[in-house]
Amino acid sequence: MSSTLRQILEYITISLVFLEIHAVPTTLPPLKEHPLHCNASHWPGVKRQMEDYMDLLEKPCEDFWDYACGNWRVPHQLRFMKPTDTLTAIKAQNKNLLMQYFDETEKRQADPHHDTVEQSVVKFYKSCLDKRILRSRTQDELAIRLYTDVLGNFSSSWPVLHSNFSSSRVANNFNWEYVAGQMRRYGSQTLIRTLVQPNWQSSQQLIVYLMPPSFELLKARQSDSSYDEESVFFYERYIKMLMMDLGVRVRKSNLIAREVVQFEQSLLALVNNKDVMILKEPQSLASLARELPQVDLMKYFKTLLQDFQLPPNFASKMLIVADKNYLRSLVPLLDKTKIETIAKYFMVQFLVNFEVNLHDDEGYFKQKEECLRQVNDFMPSELSRIFLRLQHGYDEEEFLTETQRHLEEIFSKLKVQFEKMINSTVVFERDVYSKNLSIEKIRNMRLLLPKLEGNSSIGSKSLEITENYDLNLIALKKFKNQQQLQQLIPHMVSDVMEIKMDPELSLSSLYFDQSYGPLDVNAYYRLKKNAIELPIGILTAPLYDRCLKPAKIYGGFVYILAHELLHGFDYDGMNYGKYGNTNNGWGPKAIIKFGVQSNCYLADRYADGHSTINENIADSEGLRLALETLLDYEMDQSFDQNDLKLFFLSFAQTWCGTGGGGSGATGGEGSFRIHASHQERVNNVLGNFMEFADVYKCEEMTPLNPESKCRIW
Repeated sequence: MSSTLRQILEYITISLVFLEIHAVPTTLPPLKEHPLHCNASHWPGVKRQMEDYMDLLEKPCEDFWDYACGNWRVPHQLRFMKPTDTLTAIKAQNKNLLMQYFDETEKRQADPHHDTVEQSVVKFYKSCLDKRILRSRTQDELAIRLYTDVLGNFSSSWPVLHSNFSSSRVANNFNWEYVAGQMRRYGSQTLIRTLVQPNWQSSQQLIVYLMPPSFELLKARQSDSSYDEESVFFYERYIKMLMMDLGVRVRKSNLIAREVVQFEQSLLALVNNKDVMILKEPQSLASLARELPQVDLMKYFKTLLQDFQLPPNFASKMLIVADKNYLRSLVPLLDKTKIETIAKYFMVQFLVNFEVNLHDDEGYFKQKEECLRQVNDFMPSELSRIFLRLQHGYDEEEFLTETQRHLEEIFSKLKVQFEKMINSTVVFERDVYSKNLSIEKIRNMRLLLPKLEGNSSIGSKSLEITENYDLNLIALKKFKNQQQLQQLIPHMVSDVMEIKMDPELSLSSLYFDQSYGPLDVNAYYRLKKNAIELPIGILTAPLYDRCLKPAKIYGGFVYILAHELLHGFDYDGMNYGKYGNTNNGWGPKAIIKFGVQSNCYLADRYADGHSTINENIADSEGLRLALETLLDYEMDQSFDQNDLKLFFLSFAQTWCGTGGGGSGATGGEGSFRIHASHQERVNNVLGNFMEFADVYKCEEMTPLNPESKCRIW
């Protein structure tokens, strides 16, 4: 039996076992009703589920998190994804829906509703999964050559790739600035990391940030300042396998792996983690090139931007914030390093950028997850359209339009309510200037929902998706980075006033590190945009559904909106004005009074208040804002004490399960810890509400009715 046939049979067997064990439905769920036509049984079903999660044996005034979430469990059909809390369960729910869709597309004939773009999404996912499941040693060796062929266009000689390699030949042909610029066109951040982000002094302008590499594989976590033995071991093993796929013998592969890792360790030693990049003065490319003549920055940027028509004298207009200490120390390191070592490092980084064979050891389901992640990263708008169709039928545009109208209405109410708080708080007593700045800021704050881009090049002749995964990946990487760099060109101006700003910037317009597809279940307040961004993935039950009662929506989803709004007015947000600039923050009187009021959030009941204070403020003050907006705008004759209980229960059940850490209201996987644990944040927040103590009849000095209650606004 051939190895390929054996792989196919194993693939089929694994698939059948997987489906049997996890009992994943083989047909897609029926389309939901239009959100404007709610089924009468919808709310009673939601109410029953909320009650099922409660542990009525717990005392709500002792530990409300246990009371609200004591019986919380992952839905049985999602357990194989191992979500840990409410929010990761929503992400798993979104994943499961999309995985079923991709599984079903292979079993049925082409859907007449499928457009070219949707077909391309399906084709890319299938090419990814086929590459991982039907792989062989020979295929790996052939596939890796597709990437090294691209490298061959950048330089005529590379170590490892040519048997007649010699140091002198590489020394004559290898210009690191040119090669780094070429590789960055495909997203490979080698030696220097080049980011396009808003100017911290003038947020309407995009500029370039030159930073050290992120060392993602060398370090166990990106937030770490150094590496450990385990991360080095796995990184070396990965490089060794890459070299063996290139035909290098085992012993030589080991030596190359160690050589490359040692060089990267030397690079990491150059990084000063206390260097605050964002506060450095932007300067023109021409000025920076004169200041650092040892680095050929003009060659680097001309290579990087070769696909675009640049404005005249672009070097004097394009602004850069650079880690100049790193760049200065980089040159001596390169001078004393063998040129073939640098070339090997470049080659490895290019392959790492495409994650070539990085996920080989993962099982079948993990491979499916990885392929779905790649679709989400490269085609977020296209995948979002599919996701909305699965949820709402073929009226996804109508759903987004109606949802935008509904959420804008809620957001306007939150802003009006917060302006009332600004006018009544002690923070701005005798500081009219800071109060007016804050009123201007809240009035200018925007809510941004995803847009489904209509004119995608994906699926067209300019970017045709084929059955070859590696060729697809190379094309998509280059396309994605071209889109990012293209947005920089109009910002190469002498005066920021020359920039034509689109008031309806799409979510990814200024923040290229986010995909904003259906796998992103989060919300973000962007300081430099003074805007709250809501990806598609968060606009789903149990967080958001037009059929839910107002108290449920406000206690969960609207609380998240209010949480993000409050980040515009915390210890970070106070430094940014209505346009996201840092030159019009609060005055000293307001800052001092804010500090006095916020000291409460550093009390004993906050275990690590100094690290989590901004999140503690956003949680408690955000829930306060959501509650007061609910009471002022959404109360009708039927509103009673049970609605108030529902509001607090909805907030608590947003944080069922175990978790904490990350950024944004909903945290983030694998990020550094800036939130308290779910249990701590629920109990501490509700302990600040007399309304909670009244409705649950908590006696004074019980854990959920402490003597000290924190409030700023």
